[in-house]
Amino acid sequence: MSTDDSTGVLAPVSPQRAEANLWFGMVLAHAAAAMLFCAVAFAADFYRMRGFWPPASALPGRLVPALAGVSLIVGGVLLHVALRRLVSPRRARGWLSGAVVAGAGFLATQAAWLHVLWWHRELRIPDGGVFASVLYGLSAVQAAHAAVVLGGLLRATLRALRGLDARAGARRVLPGWWCTTVMYGVLFAVVYLP
Repeated sequence: MSTDDSTGVLAPVSPQRAEANLWFGMVLAHAAAAMLFCAVAFAADFYRMRGFWPPASALPGRLVPALAGVSLIVGGVLLHVALRRLVSPRRARGWLSGAVVAGAGFLATQAAWLHVLWWHRELRIPDGGVFASVLYGLSAVQAAHAAVVLGGLLRATLRALRGLDARAGARRVLPGWWCTTVMYGVLFAVVYLP
């Protein structure tokens, strides 16, 4: 609803304007998450330059975190293909479902990796120092953002599975997906690369 300036009465908003408002709100939400994430990443880089970082030999492995990043890239490609096929929701269902599986796989891989680090490598806060704080802080912000994006994608996928139009929901998810992917790339570079 919007207010008509001449009468002060609430008037309905056109679907195009409502979609533009939703798009703008999503862009602002992603920008806010990215700013918080970048602030923590810059703080990590500051500590890294000051020498409060473990040597490369002491860092945890890179294979599992790299696989998590690959699942984000694969999911983004699947989402792009789905958007091209969403004129017919039936044609896009498999692609959207694949993107949901890739996103869920990313979150599951992250959770399993952090579990291994916490319980089996004993990289805990506060004993792990700045490195542990950065690792878990960046991972928490990034995973929360990824979970919200995955929730939006799941909603669009369920609409497509019911045969309903899911184009608007999938389009709104796409910038969040790539924002999550870029955030994870920053996390990987800051935490795992020497």
